[in-house]
Amino acid sequence: MVKFIRLRHGVRGLASAIILTVLTAVAAPAQEVQRIAAVVNDEAVSLFDVFERAKLVVATSGLEESPGVMQRITPRVLRALIDEHLRLQEGQRRNIAVSEEEIDQAIGVIEQDNGMPAGSFLIFLEQRRISVDTLKTRVRSELVWSKLVNRRLRRSVSISDEDIDNELELMRENVGKPEYLLSEIFMSVDSPSDDKRVRDDATDLVMQIRSGADFDTMVNQFSQGVTANMGGGVGWVSATQLAPIIVSEIGAMEVGQISDPIATGGGYLIIQLRDRRVLQGADPDDAQIDLKQILLTLPADSTADDIDATMALANVIRATIANCDDMVRVAAETDPSLPGDLGVMRVSDTPDPFKTMLSNLPVATVSEPIRTKRGVHLLMICEKTLSDSNLPDRNQIRNSLLIKRLDKVSRQYLRDLRRDAFIEIRI
Repeated sequence: MVKFIRLRHGVRGLASAIILTVLTAVAAPAQEVQRIAAVVNDEAVSLFDVFERAKLVVATSGLEESPGVMQRITPRVLRALIDEHLRLQEGQRRNIAVSEEEIDQAIGVIEQDNGMPAGSFLIFLEQRRISVDTLKTRVRSELVWSKLVNRRLRRSVSISDEDIDNELELMRENVGKPEYLLSEIFMSVDSPSDDKRVRDDATDLVMQIRSGADFDTMVNQFSQGVTANMGGGVGWVSATQLAPIIVSEIGAMEVGQISDPIATGGGYLIIQLRDRRVLQGADPDDAQIDLKQILLTLPADSTADDIDATMALANVIRATIANCDDMVRVAAETDPSLPGDLGVMRVSDTPDPFKTMLSNLPVATVSEPIRTKRGVHLLMICEKTLSDSNLPDRNQIRNSLLIKRLDKVSRQYLRDLRRDAFIEIRI
């Protein structure tokens, strides 16, 4: 099984007669398999194109090559081919070129991702009597669409520092709450009349996956949107980032399971729960703190009475401290040779007797007196900056937000192409 490309679908009124026609076309004369299955603007999709693509889907998805399977996937394949023609036509109109070298490189990446020796994928297809041009046309379509999205749409999508700050703040608020690692298959509904057909397609796809078809391959073959180019990976998301209906669905799922089709904005989602965890926040020991200190020194040979008296004095001083300025002032009055301002440091870099206390000490609060070999210490944190080491960095957040926004724009772009196109099903 080879995982490599994705197909899209979405066109009205697909005639059920295509199933019988395509399945019987293999044994028919050449003119029969070249019959026109559909017209997309001024270009034709032949029965041969449909049948070759269906064979490619079966060969790369782990599906059983049987008449029943071919019958179920053929309507989706035709819709995918129609979308493919729309993308290629738009690329030509926008002067988007893809070289043979780029196609060969993309096929090389497919082979690498599947642990295949260079050149073996084409042999894989030839052994199954699948036209190599079928693969190359599919790859060309994906490359063209990627360039269209990146060149034309990326300019209209920007992520501000405020957007990143808001996302990071949302993540901090969700520390200690569940997170889900999800993948998705999205199937678009372009008009109300398409809803039942897309829902039935999604239900059938769920059945095929639960019967043994590979989820990742089905993402590559049939999912729409930007995430399909990344194996459908949504990444780690919290419940607050998901629609309640999705949270309800995945809450009852085991890791590795897939959902039933979920109606969402613009179509249907099939969700795979890849993992779950509790979002971990910053390690308190990694926090940077601005630390102030009052030290009441004690000789090494201090008696128990001396120690008790110094601890009592520390508690009296502690009761008089209101802020960081008081800490510095009283420290200078107590012993001018000992600095009251210890500067900025990490909690993890402080002496062992202080670490646990500082990890839990609120800002601008005087600590309980702490006894060490040097004497009795009073400490105050004047400012604390928590590390986000367990959260995505700003570049990762920017990329994640960019993908989400590009996904929406990309869907709308293809939806507009379908709306404005002349599409005729002839079988």
